[in-house]
Amino acid sequence: MDNTRISAILKEISILLELKGENPFKARAYQAAARSIAALQEPVAALVAQGRLSEVPGLGPALVEKVTELVMAGRMAYYDDLSASVPDGLLEMLAIPGLGAKKVRAIYDHLGITTIGELEYACLENRLATLEGFGQKTQEKILKGIEQLKRYRGHHLLSQALQDADALVQALRAHRSIGRVAVAGEVRRRMEVVRTIDLVAGTDQPDTVIAALRPLGEPSLTSAGTVTLILPSGIPACIRVVPDEEFAVALYYWTGSEAHRALVEERARVLGVTLDERSRDGVPIDGSEDAPVYRTLGLQFIPPELREGTDEVERAAHQMIPDLLTADDLRGVLHVHTVYSDGTHSVQEMADAARGLGYTYLAVCDHSRSAAYANGLSIERVRQQHREIDALNAHGRGLRILKGIETDILPDGNLDYPDDVLAEFDLVIASVHSRFTLSETEMTDRIVRAIRHPSTSILGHPTGRLLLAREGYPVDVRRVIHEAVEHGVILELNASPHRLDLDWRHLRYAQEHGAKISIGPDAHQARELQDVIYGVGIARKGWLSAKDVVNTMTADELLKFLRHKKSKTR
Repeated sequence: MDNTRISAILKEISILLELKGENPFKARAYQAAARSIAALQEPVAALVAQGRLSEVPGLGPALVEKVTELVMAGRMAYYDDLSASVPDGLLEMLAIPGLGAKKVRAIYDHLGITTIGELEYACLENRLATLEGFGQKTQEKILKGIEQLKRYRGHHLLSQALQDADALVQALRAHRSIGRVAVAGEVRRRMEVVRTIDLVAGTDQPDTVIAALRPLGEPSLTSAGTVTLILPSGIPACIRVVPDEEFAVALYYWTGSEAHRALVEERARVLGVTLDERSRDGVPIDGSEDAPVYRTLGLQFIPPELREGTDEVERAAHQMIPDLLTADDLRGVLHVHTVYSDGTHSVQEMADAARGLGYTYLAVCDHSRSAAYANGLSIERVRQQHREIDALNAHGRGLRILKGIETDILPDGNLDYPDDVLAEFDLVIASVHSRFTLSETEMTDRIVRAIRHPSTSILGHPTGRLLLAREGYPVDVRRVIHEAVEHGVILELNASPHRLDLDWRHLRYAQEHGAKISIGPDAHQARELQDVIYGVGIARKGWLSAKDVVNTMTADELLKFLRHKKSKTR
């Protein structure tokens, strides 16, 4: 083990001690020892062999013993134990500019956050702004630091990828010599996280594509005729440059997935047709999109979101692809937070924003009283909010505000208010926000008990996952789906790009078994109301139609649906 590695371990011990809140003098001693060893001109191993390690400045008897153990055994028990006692994510947080050990420890102690992804989500929910020693500016600085770190990750949220893809499309369409342009790949299929952004551009002039994209990065042309670049967000982009007449087949091909293409190519083989990335039987299929490719094989058009290699080709052969949900089908927006809990806008500001987006109703669902981390509402504050909502509704203005709550599902499966208080809400979203380490059986039983409560309207973000940050808690999703169907509880598709939960893989199963789905942005500020569009993409990926989604109902229809559920379960 060389000096550099030994120094690094001693420095990490110093940081771990700070994170644990140990005696600061002890932490400084390890930091000083790390510096001394880094400055040595001879190997530490030689000093140990000669019994001269104690001559190194800053190394007392205890440190000499530990460094000797490290050299001789290749490990240090003290370091191993200390590392095991601190979540790995806390060390990763220290890479965020302006975030030192003291602040990371405060975040962990007060909010229980152990990953950068959880920290980002907490900032977006405005939790750090009110934490002692932080404030709004520190929260904004941390968010910027997290964005900087994310540039170096291999996977990226769909929301960022969509924004970047749109910028690429706009840049390419600004050039006359570039004909047709479309997004392909994982972004077009609305994968919840993506590795790359794929586009298809119809032109005989690849140099024009390079010129168009120079403001966004450093594009280069591969021998295969693909322009590649790394965007400022860190997401790699591939633009497949093809002659305009080959555009339709190239768009089909590069949209993928590989499993979907294999099914389509098998269909073509049975028909005696050869379909490659440019043509059918060597002849281009003209079109500004790829619907003609499916028609030429006798298939109903398969929306990009469904192209994952399941049974979509078989269904398309029998004209059984449903009319999928569109954003225009949604009449109301469910699950938003306000300044009453951890949102940044008032009830009226959120209502005005929803009205501006064309919605006819809005369900305000602030956090319940147990959510101290999110300024959860006491019973008195619930009734204060209800009085404000009544006053706003009295003025009309074309949008109805529903009285909702996002109540914590307590560890025993109970909800967070007495039954008489729960009865005062128009709708109740029940969500798990704590005790994620329960076993699958315990967590499933906990959620099922909440589902069976007569006041539960919607099960919020059913698996609790945070994309690129935290896996969902262990839960038997299929059992939860069946219980929700039996008890008339709606399953949420949380449209926050950090969640997109329920997963599209489970959504199809839920739809096939008669479940109803709500799409809610979990918005903590007005602009996040527009996150609904990410939920719509995932809903389509889960084969959902308008009839499967409750916020395609009018407000009166939704309230009637919820009252019917309550009457059945009491």
